[in-house]
Amino acid sequence: MRRVSWWKGFVVILSIGILVISGLYVGVLNRLQEQQVELERLREELESLKAGYDRLAGLPELVNLSIRNPVTHLYGSGLYIVSGYGLNYWHLLSDSGIDRSIHGFYTVFYAPLDNLTLKMYLFVYPAGVMQVPLTLQMGNALRGESGIVVEKRLNYTVWQSPVIWSVNATENRAYEVTLPTRGWYTLSMTGPIQRTSSGSVIYRCMIGGRFVHVRSWVDFQLLKDGKPILFAVLRRYG
Repeated sequence: MRRVSWWKGFVVILSIGILVISGLYVGVLNRLQEQQVELERLREELESLKAGYDRLAGLPELVNLSIRNPVTHLYGSGLYIVSGYGLNYWHLLSDSGIDRSIHGFYTVFYAPLDNLTLKMYLFVYPAGVMQVPLTLQMGNALRGESGIVVEKRLNYTVWQSPVIWSVNATENRAYEVTLPTRGWYTLSMTGPIQRTSSGSVIYRCMIGGRFVHVRSWVDFQLLKDGKPILFAVLRRYG
């Protein structure tokens, strides 16, 4: 009889022990799950902070460029820090001649990081028949930076910055180009821009010459990992 009572007591104690251990295990498991949720939240915050830092990584250099190229009163000439920019061209022929606006059909911009994506959105009117010689050159083509001699005569020399991408566009669509290194680039709607030793700038093509009404523009951004970042645009009068 005593042996049976002892066995029952042992079973009761064992059951209580199992319940206590189970409770401790459930508590530990709940805490681990809470910690896992917290770690996941911290990981997402860290990734968000890293993405924000990456988009602003080139900002100190852009600020220094802006200080060296301040905006002036002369038609807003100077350096602008932007997240997007655009080119524009239009003309309208009339009986008395041509009324046209050629405003901003090229731009010089600074990419603050390596391996950025230049994304361009092109609009063309009339679409399908007019060609826009969209061209990307390395460096500031207006200064002939990193230029190669394309023509040399007795009294002047012509330089052209290297063309790294071009297309004769006729349709409304988006284009993407990888910019290999940080630095200056020139984007134009006129084909390659050239510079002479006398200081003159030569535009190789003019778009839409035979059409009565022409309109075209290019909006563009610089992307890092698919997200737009800040960059610099050098604007000048003329």
